[in-house]
Amino acid sequence: MRTRIQNSDDLRTEILRLRTVRSEIEGELKFETDRIASRFRVPLMLFSKVNDWVSPMFKPNRNEPGSLQQDWVTSIFRIGLPVVMNKFIFPKSGFLLKSVVELLSQNTAKTVNKDVVTDLINKLSEWIKSTKRKKKQEPGIDDYGIPPDSETY
Repeated sequence: MRTRIQNSDDLRTEILRLRTVRSEIEGELKFETDRIASRFRVPLMLFSKVNDWVSPMFKPNRNEPGSLQQDWVTSIFRIGLPVVMNKFIFPKSGFLLKSVVELLSQNTAKTVNKDVVTDLINKLSEWIKSTKRKKKQEPGIDDYGIPPDSETY
């Protein structure tokens, strides 16, 4: 398909031929991409609708005043706290009590985040350090009686 170009007219005709071939290939590719996109359009719309409906359940509402950021500690507490409460504290309780415990523990777990846990650990470590300091600092003996080097016998 390669032609020999010998003069400028041959070059111009070859350029025109290549432009038409390029436009034909571009048209075919556009047709194929539109066909493929139309096959996936309905499932993608369905997935986006489901995602729009489900995603607010897992994201914190940042526009509400007083809402806290949800981080990995909060997620662990929201899942782990009801399991621990129902498994170890209320193992033989009924369905209603377990449901109430789950609701209450998930609501309280929303207030627990990484900052609260680090503040608690810092307060605990300061308390432990303060008890060690009190033991080390023994007050000196203040004796206001007769000095040992006095001349009284």
